[in-house]
Amino acid sequence: MNLLENPIVRGISRIADFVILNLLWLICSLPIITIGASTTALYSVMLKLVKNEEGYIAKGFLKAFKENFKQSTLMWLLFIVLWSILIIDFFSLKFMPEGFAPIFQVLFLVMGSLLVGMQTYAFSLQARFENSIKNTLKNALLLVFAKLPYTLLILIMSIGPVIATMWTIRTLMLGMLFWFFVGAALIAWLNSLLLRHIFDKLEEPDPQETV
Repeated sequence: MNLLENPIVRGISRIADFVILNLLWLICSLPIITIGASTTALYSVMLKLVKNEEGYIAKGFLKAFKENFKQSTLMWLLFIVLWSILIIDFFSLKFMPEGFAPIFQVLFLVMGSLLVGMQTYAFSLQARFENSIKNTLKNALLLVFAKLPYTLLILIMSIGPVIATMWTIRTLMLGMLFWFFVGAALIAWLNSLLLRHIFDKLEEPDPQETV
């Protein structure tokens, strides 16, 4: 039996891949402004990893980071602006009449979830397809609603660990270890299981075009 085919060895190897990718994502995200490019690079590798198509993990990440840097960074800057507006509006709720605040809290929660879903689709689309920023963002927004069941699962997998981390002081301490070693990579992998299914469907040829 080939040692690499041993389930335990493969499991350890996969965990090592996650740790490497997570550390690369953290390091490349440190300037903050590069989070978009590092997230695109992470999804570029993960979308291949879920189908066992990956080559060299670190080399693939750095190559995707470089190739998608400009477009991903511009998209990330746009998301920063949108998040800033949403956060400012959220904190301005204390100046609103008491009866209106709960309504706008729900509205901002929905808008925040929409941004998380749109970000996930946008950077994974950037990792998978060549397109303009305008079309990538447009397609990301369309997928949020067109693939709503998948979007809800993506939101749960993306937001759930953050909420769990912030739950108590103890979960915060444990969560810091989780996010440092595998957090972003694990979430990207789970999301990629869904995203790859969506993208494979999008890449299927239209039967009418083959007639």
